[in-house]
Amino acid sequence: MTRKQMAFILAVNAVVSTLITLLLVLVILPALGAPEPVPSSAPTQSVAGQPTSSGSSIGPTATPIVHVVQAGDTISGLALMYDVSAEDIIAANQLQNPNFLQVGMRLTIPVGGVAAMTATLTPVPTATETPLPVVPPSAERTATAAAAAGATATDLPTPVPSTGELEIEITEILGVGQEDQEQVLITNTGARLADMQGWTLRDSDGNEFVFPNFRLWQDGSATVHTRMGQDGNPPSHFYWKKLEPIWSAGEEATLENAAGEIVSTYVVAP
Repeated sequence: MTRKQMAFILAVNAVVSTLITLLLVLVILPALGAPEPVPSSAPTQSVAGQPTSSGSSIGPTATPIVHVVQAGDTISGLALMYDVSAEDIIAANQLQNPNFLQVGMRLTIPVGGVAAMTATLTPVPTATETPLPVVPPSAERTATAAAAAGATATDLPTPVPSTGELEIEITEILGVGQEDQEQVLITNTGARLADMQGWTLRDSDGNEFVFPNFRLWQDGSATVHTRMGQDGNPPSHFYWKKLEPIWSAGEEATLENAAGEIVSTYVVAP
């Protein structure tokens, strides 16, 4: 074999090797599924409170507190203790009667609100017919009606007129004459709760009991005992802390609101 023939063979081998290498790079390797680079815009998993790929952060959500009811606990007291509203506690636990809590009951305290926990129930208005316009009575008819009724002015205090919404009544006085049995029952017969803080219950002899921070819910009741005891134990029970009975037959009990207006009176039965 001549040198020219040998050089020709080596050149052909070099060309074939080059072609095989290009075939591997351009055809065979992509067909085998080589991994593609990850786009820079792909989202990354983040942990609460840690920055994401976009630079933002996800803050931790507030965790509700579970409170085990102890003797003397009230909704209003827990609201002050945890700095949340009483309405949020009631909504979070779906309490039917917030005035009665059982010892050992577990209550969820919605620190930060209940927007993400429970939906607030919104009363649906009842459809009513459009009322006809009212024609005001004439001055002559008004004067005649007042004269017929014999209306006279009086200096005596009168109870606050009922609006159909807030109606608090002294409904009963029990155990009259027995210091350990005497108790005054006060009931909310109205359509909304009453903030009783600063309200005063008094007898005819000048004895007064001033309510602490307390809310009386619709259809709820509060009991004021003459004897010694701890307010709120059990819930909605209060104590005059007297060593002798204070009520007697024929005596009048008076309940006034924080503004000094008479809300209800009750005469002890003979």
